[in-house]
Amino acid sequence: MKALIVDDERHVREAIKLLVGWQDYGIDAVLEAENGQAAIELAERERPALVFTDMMMPVLGGDKLMAWLAERAPESKVIVISGHDNFEYVRTAVKYGGLDYILKPIDPDQLNQAVARAVESWRAEESARTRTRGADMELNQLKPLYAEQLFGALLKGTGSAQEFAELLRRGDDGGARPLETVRVAVLELDSAPALAAKFGADGRDLLAFAVANIGSELLGGRGCGQAFRHSVGAHQEIALLFWDRLDEVPALLVEYNDALQQAFKARFAFGVGQPEPFPHGLTASYRQARTMLLQRNLLQRGKHVHCLGDFAAAPAPAEPPLFFGAFEEKVRFAVQSGSQDGIRKALRPWFDALDARTRITPENLLLWRQEFRLAAAIWEGSAPAADAANPYAEADREAIPADAGGGFDYAAWKESFAQEALAAAKRLKAGAEKGSTIRDIAAHIERFAHEDLTLQSISDKFHLSREYISRKFKQELNQNVSDYITSCRINRAKALLASPHLKITQIAEMAGFQDEKYFSKVFKKWTDQTPSEYRKRLYDVDAK
Repeated sequence: MKALIVDDERHVREAIKLLVGWQDYGIDAVLEAENGQAAIELAERERPALVFTDMMMPVLGGDKLMAWLAERAPESKVIVISGHDNFEYVRTAVKYGGLDYILKPIDPDQLNQAVARAVESWRAEESARTRTRGADMELNQLKPLYAEQLFGALLKGTGSAQEFAELLRRGDDGGARPLETVRVAVLELDSAPALAAKFGADGRDLLAFAVANIGSELLGGRGCGQAFRHSVGAHQEIALLFWDRLDEVPALLVEYNDALQQAFKARFAFGVGQPEPFPHGLTASYRQARTMLLQRNLLQRGKHVHCLGDFAAAPAPAEPPLFFGAFEEKVRFAVQSGSQDGIRKALRPWFDALDARTRITPENLLLWRQEFRLAAAIWEGSAPAADAANPYAEADREAIPADAGGGFDYAAWKESFAQEALAAAKRLKAGAEKGSTIRDIAAHIERFAHEDLTLQSISDKFHLSREYISRKFKQELNQNVSDYITSCRINRAKALLASPHLKITQIAEMAGFQDEKYFSKVFKKWTDQTPSEYRKRLYDVDAK
């Protein structure tokens, strides 16, 4: 604790120093100033707990000093020591919070009693200030987490827009942050698994925390936005909310990416939505940003910020849709053969078709992988693996391998595709049974489940009675034919729901259900969810 003695007479300062038992009060430093101006300079730097001041001094008097202290250092306790028993001086001392007015010559007891009261008052207030600072620190630590929860709730349509806006307005600068029009950008973290691994066991969470902090520091420093960690299923992303400088968002994201490159030696892809009114347009801008990420061209090198409107400005060349199903038969035969060389050779036409494309999007990768996994699950359904565990856990996003520069590692993605085919062959070999007609019937169902398939048409195809097929199918696959047809159609529908551009009616027809209402009823019976709910939960795509 520090004390400051202000008096233009040196002998008065010395007397005060001698008369007070400083150590008894916990005061370990006693400063001196000969006028109010010198005292202000010391007070700004040293922040004394106690100030003893005369009223009449050259340069700057005690009244002006007390006015300054009341405004700039209100925590300092002031004791006036004056040679003038003047009502105006006393009134000034009271006005600016002086605790005592002691007349010269100084009475030692009166002086020490005044010091004791001042120290007690300062300590009581300092204790309160310490508690307040602690509470502020806790609030500042919890505030980002609470803001993230509110942001996530708003995207789901359940949060309080007013509460969220008020929380953001409590910035360090104390200024009101308008939330009339907002713009959302999304940074996907799944493309950096190797980077997350460097952070240890909690790599993804630590990486998300670090990336969000850099974003909040950059945007907060410009007073235009904030970064939030946001979870979509098992995946983490960074959502950036802008409420100012909306036209500069692409440039700000380039600057943000430069900072991430400097910190992590990696760049990330951003999707950017359009400016939308808050709060009703928040979700729309967010979904636009997510769509931009899903539809970005992974073959385009050096572009990391993808804004809604880019496609209109530079329309993509028209390319016919490409489906793995067109190449499935040769791959299936190779997988069933178990030959590694044969599998790679069978995949070559599929990869050649991919190589000929000028545009590959994350949405394409997701659909192709889902197609392959559906096909592989069907192959394995014909010959159940020895291990009952399902090797194909449902995933709502395709892992996009990145090269050292943060771009799409196309070769690594193709190799991962090949490795999945090789793994399917191993599982088939481990649990394969000897060939049977029933297995051929199952393969036929899996391939043509989307058509008008019935037990009678299967009987006609394989020249076997319906009774025989039903009995043997149940014996070998532990499932009746109609349920097997339905399960194949449901699995096909699940894969098709990954594409946000397909309507529910289209998916119903493509999966083999001629009636949308019947499709929804059967889908809910099998999955305990409607197609719309399934699509939103796993793919975060709105139903159409």
